[in-house]
Order: sequence, then structure tokens, then C-alpha cells
Amino acid sequence: MQTPTYADIHNRYRELTTRTARQDNADGFLETHHIVDIARSLFLSSLLWMALAIIVYTVYSMVAGAR
Repeated sequence: MQTPTYADIHNRYRELTTRTARQDNADGFLETHHIVDIARSLFLSSLLWMALAIIVYTVYSMVAGAR
């Protein structure tokens, strides 16, 4: 049984030891995970839920106050 030399191991696992062209041109974390868009959506969603809660509370107060 032959023992592989360092050159053979290096050639076989080149993608583990060096960066490939795909990795050099890859987008950053924020470009691939649209965190800013998600945070903006959560913020707008919470504003809409607060507006709905205020409207429901106002209508409930008016209906309860009329009785």
C-alpha cells in the first residue's frame, strides 16, 4: 500500500486549501441575507399591528361607552 505524498493530498483537496474563483467573486453576507429588508418589513408590520390595535380599541371604547 502506498502512502500519498503531500502533493497528492494537496491536489486532491485543493478547494479546502485555496480559494476558488467562485469564492473570490461571492457576494457578502448582507447581499445574500437581506437583513435590512427583513428588519424594515418587521418594523412596518409592527406599525400596522399597532394601528389595528388602536382602531379596535377606539371602536370598542365607543361601543362600550354608548351602552
